[in-house]
Amino acid sequence: MIGCVIACIVACTEDDDCSGNERHMLTAKVLAVIETDSARWETDFKLDTLTVYAFGTDSIIINDDTQVGTITLPLRTNVEETTLVFSYTFHAGDTLPQHNDKDTLVFRHRNIPYFLTLDCNFVVKQEVTDLRYTTHVLDSIVIVNPTAQIYDGKENLKVYY
Repeated sequence: MIGCVIACIVACTEDDDCSGNERHMLTAKVLAVIETDSARWETDFKLDTLTVYAFGTDSIIINDDTQVGTITLPLRTNVEETTLVFSYTFHAGDTLPQHNDKDTLVFRHRNIPYFLTLDCNFVVKQEVTDLRYTTHVLDSIVIVNPTAQIYDGKENLKVYY
């Protein structure tokens, strides 16, 4: 009887390919802020060239990606703060040199481990609790959904330029 119960529990919760064990990420939508004397609104925007790296490491998350309208970002699972550097290259035209600048984003987050299955082990769910950033190029960032997810296209952040 006990063997049957254990077999049923394992069979009922088994994730054959461990797809639930994929890394949870934040998805950021890139937008432009447009202001006039009488109004302010947002529109879709694409960054010319973007490199994103984890501060203090050699981890490059995005390497010279062009025409970036959506950004997928990991959070560290072993500590509850992740610092990312956004390095931009703007192409002003054939007659002007390229312009480079950087912004730093510091995410505070909760890492919540949970058991997936015997075969797949644990996975870490993450929730952003605070966000600080520089505004050298960035205008602002809004947290839409603080919970990092397996990439599904749902927006976590709105990044305004």
